[in-house]
Amino acid sequence: MALKVVNRVARSRQTQQNGAALVLVIVVAGVAVSAWQHRASLSQLFLAQQVLHQSTAAASLAAAQHQARLLNGHAFLNRTIMAHQVAMAHLMTIASAEKMRYEMSRRLARGNPPLFLIGMMFGPHHAAAYAASRVSVSGTSLNGVRELQQAFERHDHLLSNRLDKARERLLTNVQGDTRAIVRAVLDKNMTYQTGQRAQLMIDVDLPVSQLRPKLINPTQQTWRAWFDRTLKQHQYLDKRRKTARNWWVINHECPHMRHELRRRGESDFSVDGLWQVTDSLSFHAVRGAKILLCYWREYPMGFSNIKNDIRGQQAMSESDMVFSRKGAAPEDFRQMTFLKWFTSQYAITSLFHGFANGLADGWGYRSRLRWRSRSVVKPYVLSGSDPFVIRVSVSQRLDSLKDPVLRLGLRIKGLLNIQNDWGQQLTSVAYAQTYYDRYEARRDLKHESANLFQPFWMARNVLAP
Repeated sequence: MALKVVNRVARSRQTQQNGAALVLVIVVAGVAVSAWQHRASLSQLFLAQQVLHQSTAAASLAAAQHQARLLNGHAFLNRTIMAHQVAMAHLMTIASAEKMRYEMSRRLARGNPPLFLIGMMFGPHHAAAYAASRVSVSGTSLNGVRELQQAFERHDHLLSNRLDKARERLLTNVQGDTRAIVRAVLDKNMTYQTGQRAQLMIDVDLPVSQLRPKLINPTQQTWRAWFDRTLKQHQYLDKRRKTARNWWVINHECPHMRHELRRRGESDFSVDGLWQVTDSLSFHAVRGAKILLCYWREYPMGFSNIKNDIRGQQAMSESDMVFSRKGAAPEDFRQMTFLKWFTSQYAITSLFHGFANGLADGWGYRSRLRWRSRSVVKPYVLSGSDPFVIRVSVSQRLDSLKDPVLRLGLRIKGLLNIQNDWGQQLTSVAYAQTYYDRYEARRDLKHESANLFQPFWMARNVLAP
């Protein structure tokens, strides 16, 4: 009887404890869900920070690449200006040769000097060159010179119009374009699936004073040295100086002198735009009696004098100042003998300065051609030598994040205690550099500093300077 009572009491107590396990399970499940929620929210928060950091780095690199393209654009424009200058120098030199050919054809038609005499004294190749002066696409006129002048003016128009406008576009709104690129890259990387852009606070720090090149005068050393070095690479623009001598026709009264055929030419290109090209060809026959009275009688065969003035500037070279003197180069010698002219101050000066074609040069000045140009060369150089570092800072408020799990997790204060700033916003800062780097070493093995004459500008991400 007593045993039955004990068993009944035990079963009653066991029945009363059946609900205790459920409470424990609910508590454990709640802790597990809270832990998972914390973990998921932290993971998504770290993911959002990583996406923001990578997007900011990409945006800063894009901004630096944009600046590199601008600097390379300035370099290409400088090189384009130089290419036009070289082309215009060649056009003037070719036009001078064509003008000299035209005069040679006229002298050949008059037989002064005769063709057979040139061939007899200096060989058939000189006679053939003299005879070829009658052969030209422009015939016996100066149409060829005028066509070359028109080509010269087209280059001048490009320099004064289109290239200036292209340069202005590179110099305009540098900050605005860079900020637009930064925003576009961030939107591309951080736009939600719904198509809504992320709410960001963006700050772009540009070295504007360094990235904006400065205009210099073409007479400054930087441009003048490159201009001279570039023209020296074109042999056609070198001085044209050649003398052919006859060794078998000897004047017994002047045995120390020989008949000569002198070719002279010079292309003078100053960086300020005052250019001049002269060409001449003369036959010099030995004349005189006894050694002290011997001289060369000059017979001009061809001559040319072409000069370019910028916007009507009337600048004269030293030789033009000599040629401009009245009576410096007479048309004929019926009123004054050649010997008298030869012994004048100009002739004696020319005698001791390289045996030039003084009479041909004088005739060339008298029939000179003057070309006009409107363009003034506008080269640009770097404003500074410091590295071009661009800083991009981006902030994103946490309450603007669209992930539902993260937004649910942010309601738990324990998550926000990880770092105080995370309770407000995510922040990322990235730096990028625009730098100059040659793709290969110079041939002279010299170090080349950053410049706007070579398009070797590149971009890269860097650590905080």
